[in-house]
Amino acid sequence: MKSAIYQAINKLYQAIPVAPGQYGWLSYLLRDQWFRHPLNSVEIRRGYLLLDEMEHAVFFPQFFQDQEQDARSVQVEMMGGPIIEATANIEQGTWALRLGAPFVEWVDTVGGAPHDDLLIYAQDAVAGKYFLRLQPREVRQEEVISERNRQLVRAAEQIVSADRKSRAAVPVAELAAALVGRGLFKHQVPPDDMHYVLHEFSRLRLYDDLGYAFEESIPPIKRNFNRFQAQGRPSQGQIDVSEAPAWFDEDEDLDAWRQAYDVFGVNYDDFDDVSMMDSFIDDPDDAFWDVEDDPGMDDNASELCEGYQSYLSEFYNIESNEQPLSHMEFHLLEAELEMLVGLEQEFGYLMPEQEKRKL
Repeated sequence: MKSAIYQAINKLYQAIPVAPGQYGWLSYLLRDQWFRHPLNSVEIRRGYLLLDEMEHAVFFPQFFQDQEQDARSVQVEMMGGPIIEATANIEQGTWALRLGAPFVEWVDTVGGAPHDDLLIYAQDAVAGKYFLRLQPREVRQEEVISERNRQLVRAAEQIVSADRKSRAAVPVAELAAALVGRGLFKHQVPPDDMHYVLHEFSRLRLYDDLGYAFEESIPPIKRNFNRFQAQGRPSQGQIDVSEAPAWFDEDEDLDAWRQAYDVFGVNYDDFDDVSMMDSFIDDPDDAFWDVEDDPGMDDNASELCEGYQSYLSEFYNIESNEQPLSHMEFHLLEAELEMLVGLEQEFGYLMPEQEKRKL
């Protein structure tokens, strides 16, 4: 009977273990906890916050029980500004908290800018009451934040380690809730974004769509090197890992496999080229990939390419009447500029025609 009760409890997303044999309800555990959200230019301009799994659980704790849209609205008080009635919405292909024009005006009033942090305070998640305070990036308490990041890493690795015998990975939303249950966000100086912290400082990596697992337990070909939509800043709040090309999969040719692993920094010499690579090549005589063979590649790749998405965000931000570059045109231009910079560094000057192209 006791075992059956625990099994039933474990199926409830909001039932969070807080001690051996003890559970807390996520909506109540969230009270008085703080979370850090790095702003980007699109959020500031359009009036919403893109939510990762942690933030989604903070504002809508019931969502991950059945993963259906939560109809509730929440009250979000801006420090020194209005109280906004906010709802969940889908923006840029991910869940977002729609705040609207009052948020845009508030950010402008307090002098907010991209890469500043929003500090989210869960005043009463049960009643749906939250508080937002803007923290300019110049006043980040880096030493304190670094300590909070280390605490998050230790807790996350402990949680995944305790779970690794029962399943291959811990789902991201479950890991987020478990971290909340440990009270890691009670301090008014919260850690950085969960995804950034785990990929930058821990031994955990995303295992396909299963969740987080220890990197050494994931087959190299299955490791997820995608960047996350959680917004951040270089070396402070942005994932600094290699980005898996959207065209790469297990059935690609030997050269593409080697090139991808060169990018990822994995020593492919550790693997048996003959036994392992042959299984990835359907036709050794056709071992070259061409973008023209896959007309849809550019669209799929552009959705996963953070550099191109950043370019589009800034392009639409200036409200130009011109058409943006395609994903391929963007990278061709990027490659040309890198070549010109390299020539200038090597020789100390450029030819007049090269200077014009650089401009």
